[in-house]
Amino acid sequence: MTTSQAPQGATDGILANAVTGPPPACTTPGLRLAWGSGALGVALLMNSVGGLILFYMVSILHIEPALAGSLIFVSKLLGVVTDPMVGTWSDRLQTSGSRRRPFLLAGAMICAGSYVMIFTTPLFDGQALRAGYVFVALLIYTAGYSLFNVPFMAMPAEMTDQYHERTAIHSVRMMFVAVAGLIVGSVFPLLLEHFGRLAWGSYALLGCIGGAIILASTLVAWGGTSSARFSTAQVQRPRVMAEIGHVFANRHFLRLLGVKFTQLLGVAATQAASMYFLLNVLQAKLTLMAPAALVATLVQLVAAPVLVWLSRRIGKAQTYIFGAVLYVLTVASWALASPDEPAWAYVLRLSVIAFGACGNVIMAMSMLTDIISLDAQTTGIRREGVFTAFYSFTEKFTFAFGPLIVGVALSAAGFDKNLPPEVMQTPAIRQALLLGVCYIPAVLGIVSIALLAGYKLKQEDLK
Repeated sequence: MTTSQAPQGATDGILANAVTGPPPACTTPGLRLAWGSGALGVALLMNSVGGLILFYMVSILHIEPALAGSLIFVSKLLGVVTDPMVGTWSDRLQTSGSRRRPFLLAGAMICAGSYVMIFTTPLFDGQALRAGYVFVALLIYTAGYSLFNVPFMAMPAEMTDQYHERTAIHSVRMMFVAVAGLIVGSVFPLLLEHFGRLAWGSYALLGCIGGAIILASTLVAWGGTSSARFSTAQVQRPRVMAEIGHVFANRHFLRLLGVKFTQLLGVAATQAASMYFLLNVLQAKLTLMAPAALVATLVQLVAAPVLVWLSRRIGKAQTYIFGAVLYVLTVASWALASPDEPAWAYVLRLSVIAFGACGNVIMAMSMLTDIISLDAQTTGIRREGVFTAFYSFTEKFTFAFGPLIVGVALSAAGFDKNLPPEVMQTPAIRQALLLGVCYIPAVLGIVSIALLAGYKLKQEDLK
């Protein structure tokens, strides 16, 4: 065991963390795969809830679009409490082993259970009972997501001190995210078309299948990281509010949060509107999502190592900007989409978007780990949990705000929840859906590129 010493100027009376386990550059391929497997469950949970929940609540549970979007939004606000609480708790937990892994075990079970609960909402008589039940399920989902994801995302900062190895670790995570995208974008739509996309039982089946996958993958991450390098909790720490204030005084972190907020709000709005856009604007079947998801997954699997290589050549921020530019140009082209365009155009768009999203995930998480490492070097205090808590909450908030925007826009456009979505072709509904898949992600994507251009943390800044 080695003990890092707080540098001169660090807070008096604070004992530096002990770092134990393998040497800094000793993450094995097996360990990376074990840790990365947790991303399969997390991504399946977030992407399927994000992509299906508005459609499910409106067209299956027959809840008004604006009310459905509001319930999703309010339920995610619980993360204001749960994310920082779990982050600081996992930073301070005194245990003989990893202080993160106990949270992974509890979070795995709650995440899987809440997923099943959401998609098996009983069809009570009356909108209020259905809305109340699914709202409680969404609250449990938010709490479970915090329990698993915040400590899970904090672990790579402890697993290695190597600048480029962090990118490699997150490239493995991205591969599991891509597999989750294949399941959500290909397998689930095929099942919905086969069993009936407007049938309650189809979503109950997806809930059970998805819950089993979430539980299995997150438990593999918990069990497979027992040998991972970790740091122990300090005996004394600054007060919680002082630590939160310190995190928000970090200019690199604030800029990265701004980038993630703008990008993810666009992604969340796109996910919320995507099924309606395909059925209503493009007048296509959900089965078109299957080949698109397959090609997009292959693109991401190839893109992950390419982006790692590119970041070594031109830098992380520049690689991030490259992917973001491709993303913005592609989502802007949805404004030209029509039922007359060939199927390959839809597949091509999703493939380019997938490449940009791959860069988003890998570079952002690698940069976050750099920020955490620099903070620990500067202050002698490790705050992985606090940093990742607010990063995770940014994800939750945007994925709550996106469905709210789309739900309100559909209600304002006169969308009838009792009619099949493909029959309501009006200019107002088209514009409401373009707001989600085109206008919001394109404009906010440009803002994110401007923010990335000012990101200054580089390898030579890290000792």
